[in-house]
Amino acid sequence: MENLEDSQYIAHLNGEGQDAPQQLIDHLIHVAELAESFATGPEMKQMAYQCGKYHDVGKYSKEFQEYIRGLMKGGVDHSSAGAQLLFRNREMNSVYEAMCIAGHHAGLPDMGSKLDTGEESSFCGRMKKRIPDYGAYMNELGKPEKLGIPMELLRSQNSIVNTMRMRMLFSSLVDADFLDTERYMNPHQQERGKFASIPELHAAFFDKLQEKGYLSAKNALNEKRCEILKRCIAMGKEPPGMYSLTVPTGGGKTISSFAFALEQAKKYGKERIIYVIPYTSIIEQTSYVLKSFLGNQNVLEHHSQVDYDDTNEDMLQKRLAAENWDAPIIVTTNVQFFESLFANKTSRCRKLHNVANSVIIYDEAQMLPTNFLKAVTQAMECLAKDFQCTEVLCSATQPALDDFFAERPKEIMDNISEMYKFFKRTKFQDDGLQTYETIGEQISRSKQALCVCLTKAEAQKVYAAVADQDNCWYLSTDLCPIHRHKVIEEMKRRLKAGETCRVVSTSIISVGVDIDFPVVYIEETGIDSLIQGGGRCNREGKHPLEESIVHIFQTEESQKSRFLKQERQCTQLTKAFIPDEISSPNAIEYYFKHLYQAKEVILDEKKILEKSNRLSFAQIAKDFHLIEDHTKTVFIPLDENAEVIANQLRLGVRNRELMRKAAKYSVNVYSGAFFHTKGLYEQLINDGYAIELDENLAILTNLEKVYDEKMGFHYHHEEGMGICW
Repeated sequence: MENLEDSQYIAHLNGEGQDAPQQLIDHLIHVAELAESFATGPEMKQMAYQCGKYHDVGKYSKEFQEYIRGLMKGGVDHSSAGAQLLFRNREMNSVYEAMCIAGHHAGLPDMGSKLDTGEESSFCGRMKKRIPDYGAYMNELGKPEKLGIPMELLRSQNSIVNTMRMRMLFSSLVDADFLDTERYMNPHQQERGKFASIPELHAAFFDKLQEKGYLSAKNALNEKRCEILKRCIAMGKEPPGMYSLTVPTGGGKTISSFAFALEQAKKYGKERIIYVIPYTSIIEQTSYVLKSFLGNQNVLEHHSQVDYDDTNEDMLQKRLAAENWDAPIIVTTNVQFFESLFANKTSRCRKLHNVANSVIIYDEAQMLPTNFLKAVTQAMECLAKDFQCTEVLCSATQPALDDFFAERPKEIMDNISEMYKFFKRTKFQDDGLQTYETIGEQISRSKQALCVCLTKAEAQKVYAAVADQDNCWYLSTDLCPIHRHKVIEEMKRRLKAGETCRVVSTSIISVGVDIDFPVVYIEETGIDSLIQGGGRCNREGKHPLEESIVHIFQTEESQKSRFLKQERQCTQLTKAFIPDEISSPNAIEYYFKHLYQAKEVILDEKKILEKSNRLSFAQIAKDFHLIEDHTKTVFIPLDENAEVIANQLRLGVRNRELMRKAAKYSVNVYSGAFFHTKGLYEQLINDGYAIELDENLAILTNLEKVYDEKMGFHYHHEEGMGICW
C-alpha cells in the first residue's frame, strides 16, 4: 500500500485477496445503486440513491484520508458530513436522508432540539458539529439534487408511519453499505441468496401436500382440515392486504396459513414469507413442519436459541441470511420482529427493507404485546399500506383488533362457528373457590391429570398436596430447560402407555408442548389462556366430550392477587354474559373487547406514539422491549456435559455456541441490582451457594442444597423469599 497516490480517495483498505484499495467513488455509487434497489416505491428509491451517494462524503476530508493510510491516529467523524450536506437542502426529504446518513454507523439518533450544541449526539447537535473540510467531494460527485418530492408523500399525520418510513430508508442504506463493504473486505461471503425461489417452493410444497394426503380426506376430521386448507388456498389468490385466520385448535392452521402465504406470494410476487411466533418453544415445532415440506436449507430460523456456525456452506449461508433476512422463508419471534421494527441500531435495522413486499403470518395473534398494542398495530398497518405486505393474524382465540385498524382485516374462513363446534374436544366447568388440598385430592383421584397454576408459588403448594404419591411431576422454569425436556418426554411416554401421570405446572406447559391429558384443572385467568391450557385436555379426541372436563378453579391467594387481575375480571364478566361456552368465538371477541377497554391506559405504556412524533429513535429503541427482564443467569452443573461447559465458563469462554449450550442448563433468578436492592441472585452468592463469574452470570456450587430432580431450583433465603423467573 506504500504506492498509494495522494490524489486517490479511499473508502477501504486491505480487503481479503485485494491488491488495490476500494476507491471512494466506487463505494458510493455501488451503495447508492444497491440502496435504490432495496427501497420501496419511486420516492423512497430516489432518496435511497441519494443517501447512498453521499453517505460517506466525510471520507473526502484530508484528515480521514490520512487516518485510513495510517498517518494519523484516532478516529475521524465521517458520517456527520453527508448529513449536514443534505440537511442544507431544506427539503422535507432532506431530513429523512440526513438523519439516515447521520446514523449509518452509530444508529438513528434522537432528533433533539434547536438548543442542542455541537457536542451532543442528537441529530440537531450533529448538524452543528464542527467537522473537517470535505469539499473535495464536488470534483467526483457534484452537488446533491433537490428531489422535489411532495411533502404529503413524506409527512403523514401518523407518527408511527413517519418513523417506519425513515427506518425503512435507513435499512436500505445500511444494508447496502454493509454488503458493498463486505464485497471488498470479504469477497468469499458473497455466497448469499442461494435459496430456492418462491415459485420453486410453491411447487415443492403443493407436491408434498398431495404426497402426504392433505388434499384428500380419509375421515371426518381430515375432511374438515382439508376444507380449511382448500379455503386458505383459494383465499390466497385474493388481493394483498390485512387478513385474519381464525381456526380452532386441531384445525391445522400451520399448514393452512402457509398454503395461503405461498399462494399469495406466488400470485403477487411477494419476495418472502415471515412467520412471527410468540415463543421459541413453538418455533421448533413450526420449523420442523415447514422443513418437512420445503427442506432444511430453505427455512431460516432467527431467534435467541439458534446458532449458525461456519462449519459448512449451508450454515454460513444461513448465518449471512440471518443478518438481513435475505431468505425466502423466515421463522422468528415476536421479540425479534417487533423490536427490530422499533430499533435504531444498524445491526437490527438492516433487515427491515426485506420485510417489505412479504407475506407476514402472526401466529397466536392474541399474544401481540398489550402494552405496545397501539404502536404495533399502527406499524403493521403501515407495512400493509406503504410497504406492500400481506399480513395474516392467525389464532384459535382471535383478539378483537378491529378498532385498532382503519380497515377491518378480512377473515379467511367463512364458517367459524360451525368449525368450533366440530373441533370441540372439551367442556369447561367452573369449580369456584378451592383449597390447594382439595385440588390435590381431585388430581389424586385421576390416573392421569394436569393442573395448571398462575404462579410458581401456587403450583408448588398444589404439588405439595400430591408429592407423596408416585408418578407426580412439577413443571416450571425452576427446572432448567434440559431438565424440563426430560420430564416432558417421560410424561409423554407415560400418557401414551396409559401409565399413571399426574402433573402440576405453571402455564409453561400450555405453550409449545404437544401433550394430551384426559382431565385438566386450570386456575382462572384470561380466556385465551384458559383455552390454551384447556387444549392439553383430550387433544387427540380419544375420549368422549362429556368426560373431557377442564375444571376452572380459584384460590384465596389468587383472588387477593393483582397478578393478571384485569384478565381474570374480564373472564368473569364474559362468563356472566355468555355462560354457555367460554371457548366460543363470540365469548373470545367479548373478552378481548372488554380487556382492551380495561387496559386502555397501558396500550401505549412507554409513550411510543409521542416519542415517534418527536423522532426520538434512540429513546424508542431503549424503551421498546417486549420482555422486561429483571433476572440474572445461574448455571446448574447438572451432569457431566454441564461440568464440561462449567469449566469453559470458569476459564472465561463466552462465545455464542458455548452460551447457547449453557442456556440449556440455566435458570433465571430475580436480581435486586436493577432496583439497587438485594434479590435472590445476590443472596444466593452471599450465602455461598453460587460463585459469580461476571455481572450477569453465576455458577451453582451447592447442587444438593438448592436444586433437586423434583422441584428444580428451590432456594429460599432465610430472611425472606426470593423469586426465580
